[in-house]
Amino acid sequence: MDRDSTTTTITPDLPKVPPGSSSMVWRLHVVKCPDPAHAGRVVRMPMAPWTVGRKAAGLQLDDPALSRDQLLVHPDLSGVWLRDLDSRNGTWAGGQPVRQARLGDGAVVRLGGTVLVLEADAGTALQYADPTPNLPGRTERARLTRFDVALAAEQPLHVLLVGETGTGKEHAAAEIHRLSRRTGPIVRMNVAAVPSELFESELFGHVAGAFTGATAARMGRVREANHGTLVLDEIGDLPAHLQPKLLRVLEENLVRPVGGSADLRVDVRFVASTNADLETLVREGRFRRDLLARLRSNTVHLTPLRDRRADVLEFADVVLPLVDGRPPKMWADRLTTEAAEAVLLHNWLDNLRSLRGALSRARALAGRDPVGLEHLPDDLIRKVAVARPEATLTPTEARRPPPAHLRDALRRHHGRVEALAHEFGVHRRQVYRWLTYAGIGADEIEGFRAG
Repeated sequence: MDRDSTTTTITPDLPKVPPGSSSMVWRLHVVKCPDPAHAGRVVRMPMAPWTVGRKAAGLQLDDPALSRDQLLVHPDLSGVWLRDLDSRNGTWAGGQPVRQARLGDGAVVRLGGTVLVLEADAGTALQYADPTPNLPGRTERARLTRFDVALAAEQPLHVLLVGETGTGKEHAAAEIHRLSRRTGPIVRMNVAAVPSELFESELFGHVAGAFTGATAARMGRVREANHGTLVLDEIGDLPAHLQPKLLRVLEENLVRPVGGSADLRVDVRFVASTNADLETLVREGRFRRDLLARLRSNTVHLTPLRDRRADVLEFADVVLPLVDGRPPKMWADRLTTEAAEAVLLHNWLDNLRSLRGALSRARALAGRDPVGLEHLPDDLIRKVAVARPEATLTPTEARRPPPAHLRDALRRHHGRVEALAHEFGVHRRQVYRWLTYAGIGADEIEGFRAG
């Protein structure tokens, strides 16, 4: 392939497989495709030039917007070379149109109605590789997480889940409980959300009369989880004076309620989670080293979404399922091609939390329409160069209608924003800007649709 000065280099800030790794393979995730035979597939790419297109000799995709031979790809141990073969609709990588590009792990490629994600895979054969309702995803990182979770569940040790905010620690905890086959319930406690003066009673329980207002005994979360699993979210916020008491429960399986005179034996599997650096807290004297040692004997690290872009829409199906009674049922099908590309390119600093929030709002704005770029927050679409002139997002210079006029138009058009855009001669995104400025939210728009 001619690697001349016109090459675009796309290098996402993602972990790379070490150069020269002879076991490395490149995988192509078909995240979105109008061809149901290929949608959701993961294709192992040969370390040689091959083609992708409607009638390509390499990967054939039944996508009417593709050319017969759309693009040529050539993986090697340090990256993937891509060249658009003068296709009629073009190829986008990293949200930008490209003629040829040097791509890395996690690169997002859009062609026609199809969105692909590249993955550098060390080629490790792992047990427990199939996605589960709690832990979806088909990337190697997803399989590694499921392997670590299954291994942790099999052992009688307590578990520490480590990861950024919103990386799915609660889902991993649920999977550990499910696989452990413990007969008791899974009980959750957000350490950061409990007032310090109530914490000991909340965790260990109390006897009647233990303190003012304690008119009845309380079991506490530890005993509620007997024979099951107790999940302690944000364990780094555990008050210092309670850390020795928790350590005693972990070591001796004994708990004493507040105001009680006897220890009670319990059988509880603790799963603690944190997004804090517990080693730093230990050095600062805010967390006990012996408690950390007891917890982290079985540690599972959760990967952020930006390091597993091919899994993002599968996670969306878990955290915000499409249960509104109408097809499509998967986010990969509900999103337009450009919107899917934008969602995959976004870094999601709060991971599943921000993903759920953005898509929930977009779904409300779209109503019965496909979710497009115009329904997504502005910070999601900055990286995406749209393919068609009519989809331009440049703000119009047209005069903003008064709120009363907008509500009247919404009433006449039964909440159909695209009809307002046609009436005012602007793009739908401009209408949404007007509605936001006027304080007309998704619930009010939905009310006009229902009326």
